[in-house]
This record gives sequence, C-alpha cells and structure tokens, in this order.
Amino acid sequence: MSEELSSQVDFYNVDVKIQEEMAQKFEVQGLPTLVLLKNGKEIDRLVGLAKEEEIKIFANQ
Repeated sequence: MSEELSSQVDFYNVDVKIQEEMAQKFEVQGLPTLVLLKNGKEIDRLVGLAKEEEIKIFANQ
C-alpha cells in the first residue's frame, strides 16, 4: 500500500523499542500507530489495526 500512495504521502516505519525517543515525542500509547503530519505538525492519528480502505482514507486527508 505504501507504494500505491507514495506520490501522496511518505511512510516511515519506526521500531519504538529501538527509537524510544521518537515514540515519546509522538506519545505512542498503542501499536500500531499511524501519525499523519503536514508541514511537520500532527493533523491526525490512527491507533490500532485498521483495514486497508481506512488507511487510504486516513492518508488522503
């Protein structure tokens, strides 16, 4: 799916056990967590398992 949406959004996979500082910065409370940023600011967040269609709608905001 990241390839399909690559012209619209950038996806980054973060291992919160290794990059604890990043997890704290974005206040990750549950996994998986998708954080949508625009111009460096969080505009939305999706926590927990989601269907592919939900992720596409989320990414197209």
